[in-house]
Amino acid sequence: MPYRRDVSSPLCEMALEILYSPQFSDNLEAILSYFDERNGSDTYSRKLFRMIHEQILLLATMPEIGRLTDFHGVRILFVENYGIEYQIRDTAILVVDIYSCRTDPAKHRFKKK
Repeated sequence: MPYRRDVSSPLCEMALEILYSPQFSDNLEAILSYFDERNGSDTYSRKLFRMIHEQILLLATMPEIGRLTDFHGVRILFVENYGIEYQIRDTAILVVDIYSCRTDPAKHRFKKK
């Protein structure tokens, strides 16, 4: 798989389509850019992107693997130190946001149950 940061394109044609919110795409790019700049290399951000990408792919066939939140229909999938918020729709998974679990939890919209 070539390294790409374009998360707006469909990942693959599986049971459920994976859709991304602009907020998710922007926050993921900011996380990856932070590590590129901090490390002076894209080695770690490539590894992190692949881990996140692989876990999101699992959602297409196993959409309920994430933890429930206090908000109806919103789940959180944890990858490394990041929470990925998503919603299960009729024929798709909408990936809503990604955030660092090292930040203040009060800043997150969705709380885990």
